[in-house]
Amino acid sequence: MFDPAVPDVGDSITLVPATTPDVWWYRSSTGEDLAPHTRPALAAERITRILIPYVTAALAARTHERRPAETARPTPLPHPDQPHAATIADLQERSGVICWWGVHTEEWWALVPGGTRWRIVNAPDPEALLRVIARARR
Repeated sequence: MFDPAVPDVGDSITLVPATTPDVWWYRSSTGEDLAPHTRPALAAERITRILIPYVTAALAARTHERRPAETARPTPLPHPDQPHAATIADLQERSGVICWWGVHTEEWWALVPGGTRWRIVNAPDPEALLRVIARARR
């Protein structure tokens, strides 16, 4: 999968045999089985869920680029179908950084800009994430 808006982020999807005869699975390069071959839309939905935090972070990095006589771009909002979208939008509004829910880690994550050195931080709940973000900015 490739998007020219974020050429450095993508994923290779392959079909791998399942343990059941005549069944194949779409598999992400992360190793996650996305869906059986009979459900390509589900595979696309799941890879979108996996890539959203990375694509959002790549787009967010652009919001901090400044060119002469240009203002910063706004932080991208989460996709409305993303798990915890309302909480993510609230976290981003309160912190000013990209945040997301880690489906596999079951933790909250944020990308905190810091000049040439950005930090990825995590916490078990939204309020704790805000505190970790504040500490990362010091």
